[in-house]
Amino acid sequence: MLIALRLLDPGRVRLRIAIRTIIAAIAALLIADAVSRSAHLPGGMVVIATVVAVMVSRTLHATTLPHRLTALAYVPAVGILATFVGRLMAQSAFVGGTVFIAAVGGSRYLMRFGGKVRRLGRLALTPLIAVLVTPVPPNAAKTTGPLWGALCGVIAVACVLLSQTAVRSRPAREAAAAAEDFARAAVRLRTLTPGSPARARTARAMHAAALVVQDRLDAACLPSAPGAAHPADTPNPPAPDRAALDALASAVLTAEIHFLHAAEDTDSTAPSHVPAAASTDPLAAVHATAAAARAVRAGERPAAEAGAPKPRPGGWRDPQPQGRLSAQLVAAMAAAFAVGHLFFPHRWAWTLITAFVVCSAARGRGDVVHRSGLRVLGAFTGAVTGTLVAHVVAGDAPLAVTVIFCYLLIGLWLRETTYAAWAFSVTSLLAVLYSLDGEHGAALLVQRPEGILLGSACGIAAAYFVLPLHTETVMRGRAAHALRVLQDMLTAAREGDPAEVRRQARQLDRAAHDLASVAAPARAHRRLLGRRKGAARPHAADWADSLAACARAARALALADTADLAASRPALGLTAINLGQVRRRLGGRPDAAPPRPARTGPPHLIRLNTSLAELYHRLPAPTAAPVPPPPASPAPAPAG
Repeated sequence: MLIALRLLDPGRVRLRIAIRTIIAAIAALLIADAVSRSAHLPGGMVVIATVVAVMVSRTLHATTLPHRLTALAYVPAVGILATFVGRLMAQSAFVGGTVFIAAVGGSRYLMRFGGKVRRLGRLALTPLIAVLVTPVPPNAAKTTGPLWGALCGVIAVACVLLSQTAVRSRPAREAAAAAEDFARAAVRLRTLTPGSPARARTARAMHAAALVVQDRLDAACLPSAPGAAHPADTPNPPAPDRAALDALASAVLTAEIHFLHAAEDTDSTAPSHVPAAASTDPLAAVHATAAAARAVRAGERPAAEAGAPKPRPGGWRDPQPQGRLSAQLVAAMAAAFAVGHLFFPHRWAWTLITAFVVCSAARGRGDVVHRSGLRVLGAFTGAVTGTLVAHVVAGDAPLAVTVIFCYLLIGLWLRETTYAAWAFSVTSLLAVLYSLDGEHGAALLVQRPEGILLGSACGIAAAYFVLPLHTETVMRGRAAHALRVLQDMLTAAREGDPAEVRRQARQLDRAAHDLASVAAPARAHRRLLGRRKGAARPHAADWADSLAACARAARALALADTADLAASRPALGLTAINLGQVRRRLGGRPDAAPPRPARTGPPHLIRLNTSLAELYHRLPAPTAAPVPPPPASPAPAPAG
């Protein structure tokens, strides 16, 4: 049980982020409460500052110092706008709702661009959503001036900056802790029955822990690295520090290949396609390198900013995916606003919040349906239990606030594990929060789930009928990126560069993970239909699984040295040719030909070519273009 909890969050990375967010939220609550009491302002200001602190903390995580400082200007400015919108909604619901939906849609549309514009779009959403979820009475919205909304933003951002400065991330220590969790899972894997579901779950958890180790090592910024908070004249970082981090990455990769590939080769104790050098127990190296990496002092490198997508040839007739998703969000929120006021005149916010949640971070129409299902599952449970808990803590404000922060901590911690946990936590804490504003009664047990169902229905309808973005289209884009990374990996292997092969192996793992995240709706659809892998008509989830198998087979290349790579060049050449045919098939080109089988070469390359052939045959065949009729032969010239 303890190992399962550790593998739920390897290295406790997400738990530390959640605790840091809770610290910022509590600080914002206390400061805003002191200000509101001294200025005799309504209590809604306290809730707005707390909600903005929670949302801004996620947005500003792993960003540069200039980006965090600019939030001190962006968020208060949008806070003034959000205050005006809130007052307008209190005076005229439909006029204010129209302005609110337009502001949210505009902020979402800004995220289609890269750089500062994208950051502004993300930051602009925080005060707007805070106004939506805050139960501010109409008289309080009218009496509270717009500058107090800006003050809420300043308090929230300042508390986030202070919490991120006081509780810094330690990537090297977190990577070492995740490596220790990886080693514990490897020990447990040995005791499980081959082919059992528990063994498969443990293998997936081990791979997730290995990716956490690599992610934290990539985020480690040594003192003299660019972006570190150290003097500019600091000498180059000592070689032992960088060597310790590289050694941990190599040890975890070696152990992962050994144990996870051994889990596939269940008929032997050591995988036949792994080099003999890796057949010894590598856990001792993992423990030793983790201890060395733990002693390295390193800051966190800011995450790379997403660039703007390339323009599409169709222009306005074929908008970008982000443009499509923004239009769907606006349509879903407009429908939820109208339906909510029609059926729930006094509690329409539940419907509108649900429509925003299921569409704001969607990646396709299948993702909207999948998120709606998880939202309904978690929110139904949260609405029932949260309403009951709110009834128990009614009249005790300090206890209610404590319960709200407990729900928030659980939701922030488990948000990346399953969206149902986040939906459960948010719905539960909103039920307790609204009870502080006087919402009570058993009727809420029915009204809140009904509002959630209607909001989800509005989101699904918008995803299907407003510029739909098919799930398989998104999957093909992610799969194309993964195959490009695999091509780069094979190129590095043919050039005899083991270090680059290891780096590309982790890039391929990340690309396969990205594909798996967008393929979750397809896998859920396959389970719903009761279809199994290898059916006569392949499902979209089938070729996604085949690409994941290609990534697992290619990972074994990371253990080969220069001599092994040189000896494998003929097999690598055939693999590159077969990969090219798979990429043509994925792109729908009619000139794609089935991959040729590999009969000689290292076992892991034979397995990779087999996986590529399986992927090729599971991909849908391109639609044949209609053959134009042959041109009519010219009429014979008249005789004479």
